[in-house]
Amino acid sequence: MNLSWLLPEGKGIPVLMYHKVWPGINDHLTIIPERLREHWEYLKKEGYSAISLQEYLDIISGKKTRSGKVILLTFDDGYVNNFTYVYPVLKEFGWQATFFIIGGMLDGTYNERGQGADEKMNVEQLRQLNPAIVQLAMHGHHHKNMGVVSFEETVGELQETITVCKRSGLSFNMVWAYAYGARPKGEKLAVLKQRMKEMGITAAFRIGNQVSSVPARDMYELTRIDIKGTDTIKELAVKLKKGKLKPF
Repeated sequence: MNLSWLLPEGKGIPVLMYHKVWPGINDHLTIIPERLREHWEYLKKEGYSAISLQEYLDIISGKKTRSGKVILLTFDDGYVNNFTYVYPVLKEFGWQATFFIIGGMLDGTYNERGQGADEKMNVEQLRQLNPAIVQLAMHGHHHKNMGVVSFEETVGELQETITVCKRSGLSFNMVWAYAYGARPKGEKLAVLKQRMKEMGITAAFRIGNQVSSVPARDMYELTRIDIKGTDTIKELAVKLKKGKLKPF
């Protein structure tokens, strides 16, 4: 039974986190193209539109008033299949999305470029994306888990990512998505946020599986909703309002 209608409409903005799109695979990180379209057709039917990263930031920071039901679509890691399967549908729907890119893909130092569903985009492929449709943002230099590496290594990851993204000549937003949604705890996290601000990073996303608050409580703790390839429309409907399944 679909009980999503019992849930109150969220006052925030759902930020949906996808990864890979690949024929024949529906799992934690991968969704088949047909199901992705099914998700988006449902969103469209429910009156949602997908906005740009900057518009989202303007709304949650109070610079702009939201108009209608909006979502932010995000895709992590910069897979080639995002170019192949996601980009054309964005153009068809007239929607926008944010791709969080691993900096080491740009300078050739990230060794896990992968094959098939795991293959990552290079600079030339990223250059073909219209920035009015796809906004690029940062996902680390070597996709390091900030919850386990040293603080010095974490700061180095920030600086190296910024350097390589600027050097690429691509239009990158100074916005971060924590790899694995992880970051330091306690005082180290507070210091990290200050370092990010000093470096010019204006916002950062974790996971959290909650609808993103409006206005934002903390620009460096923006929440996203983990969308899996196995999510049915009924499950997507619940996540849009509650951020996670089993909401009661």
